[in-house]
Amino acid sequence: MKINEKLNKWSIIFRLKPFIAPYKLRIILGILFGFLYGVTSFGLPIVAGWVVGLVSNESFSISSIQLTNIESNSLTNNQLIKSLLVLPAFALIQGIIFYIGKYMIEWSGTKMVTDLREELFSHIHSLPIDFFSHNKSGQLISRITTDTGALSFLVSNVLSDIIRAPFTLIGSITVLFFINWKLSIIALSILPICIIPVLKISRKIRIASAKNQQSIGELLSVSQETISAAMIVKAYQTEKFEKNNFKKHNDTIFRMTMKQIKGISLSEPLMTFVSSIGISIIFIYIYFAQLPIALLAAFVTALANMYKPLKKISMLHIKINKSIPSIERIFYVFDQKNTILNNENALPLNEKIKNIEFKNVTFKYNDKRIILKDISFKSNAGECTAIVGGSGAGKTTLINLIPRFYDICDGEILINGTNVNQFEIDSLRNNIGIVTQNTVLFNQSIKYNIAYGFPHAKDDDIIEVSKKANAHDFITKMKNGYDTVIGEQGALLSGGMAQRISIARALLRNPPILILDEATSALDNESERLVQSALNELMKNRTVFVIAHRLSTIKNADRIIVLKDGIVTERGKHQELLDLNKQYKYLHELQFRD
Repeated sequence: MKINEKLNKWSIIFRLKPFIAPYKLRIILGILFGFLYGVTSFGLPIVAGWVVGLVSNESFSISSIQLTNIESNSLTNNQLIKSLLVLPAFALIQGIIFYIGKYMIEWSGTKMVTDLREELFSHIHSLPIDFFSHNKSGQLISRITTDTGALSFLVSNVLSDIIRAPFTLIGSITVLFFINWKLSIIALSILPICIIPVLKISRKIRIASAKNQQSIGELLSVSQETISAAMIVKAYQTEKFEKNNFKKHNDTIFRMTMKQIKGISLSEPLMTFVSSIGISIIFIYIYFAQLPIALLAAFVTALANMYKPLKKISMLHIKINKSIPSIERIFYVFDQKNTILNNENALPLNEKIKNIEFKNVTFKYNDKRIILKDISFKSNAGECTAIVGGSGAGKTTLINLIPRFYDICDGEILINGTNVNQFEIDSLRNNIGIVTQNTVLFNQSIKYNIAYGFPHAKDDDIIEVSKKANAHDFITKMKNGYDTVIGEQGALLSGGMAQRISIARALLRNPPILILDEATSALDNESERLVQSALNELMKNRTVFVIAHRLSTIKNADRIIVLKDGIVTERGKHQELLDLNKQYKYLHELQFRD
């Protein structure tokens, strides 16, 4: 998944605005408290200088304003203690303001990321099948988990700092000049020395972060593929190869992570070192100018207050650059559009199915070579149409056009004389049941898998369809019966068992149109007998389209369509096609020559 368009950093962040907008009230409150925190940062150094002046019996004035004018031993111990309590009281008030502001901002940011993650998951599932054919599942999972996690880090660590740190910085700089403008100029003169190297570091971090996120996606893909194919890995003894492949991506992640850590770790001591130089120069100036200790305490407090938000602001650039690649990857997915959409004034498919017709249908993937060309045939209600042909002939593509998993380039697919594009997609697919060769089951209970798509199905209905699918007997023999969790992709079931669960699921849906995609091709003879018996029950009174690998299963089909290189070369019934002595007979003889 390559991102070709490199948008301006801030324009990318601006794209988060729709997700932030619902929580603008909390954010405004967070900004208000951030402003108040900045204002209190103005007062803290003054209070600190005033308290030091009291303790040291030293007069303390700022900009000709006399804050303390202490005569020797003029304060009682009680008065002194009460005066000293001003500082922690002020710090407590500032802490409360900080807490409320930070909580408001981070709650809003975290909720925004939660909403974005849900929206991303929903958007991925709204995209057409073609999108999943060209993007690795591991990369998509990485978008939902790792990339949104990086965005969560950005929000938690950056959003509150963006709002609070500028106010604190402005307040601190203001009080510095208020205390002593000469010292302030010395302190601020070193800022450019801090900022320039940080900007260079942040650019390197952004590049490393982009490579890191890409490598994490690759690592997830490798992990998912090899774990799900553990039996094949062991059978072909490729454990070492897969381990090395995993290690390659893992080492890349390590290198890119360390580049980011090196940059972040370098920026912190760099800021501290430069700051220490500035503070040393200030102390030298104070020594020769013989400034009062109270003023020194006030100025150092203000200086510390200034460097803290300054450090945060300088780190913001690094943190933002670290997170930008994740935002780019997330919005790359959001930018993918669903091309399979309801037409304006789309109709529900509620009427009884009378016929389905392919009329001069031509199809190609993404303007590439033609996969199907000028396909025409008609299947009436209750009829079985079998599609046969060699590998790559276009059989699966053909039947995937009926539920509009893809849209055709030319021609028409008609149901009851109406183009399928005129029907509501949900309504169209609700009328279609699909049983595939590669059975898709979830790591949930058998009951959950049968009732998938029908969460409120009654237990009696689930048992009834299980009996029709020849599944009830083996289900009841399991320890937990219908509540048995079957493992990922039905790992605890045999191929025949899994297929019968899939058939029971289709029976519960009770669709008038049924698509069987080589549903028995991977089974042994006994399993095939049981599954075929279940399929015969499933096919009753339905309009059926069968992709057949074993030609013995389609002898009784009402019509057989023979495909070769995306073109219909023969059509007819089983015996008729054998009598033609062409491709169908050749395929038949390949299977039965023994």
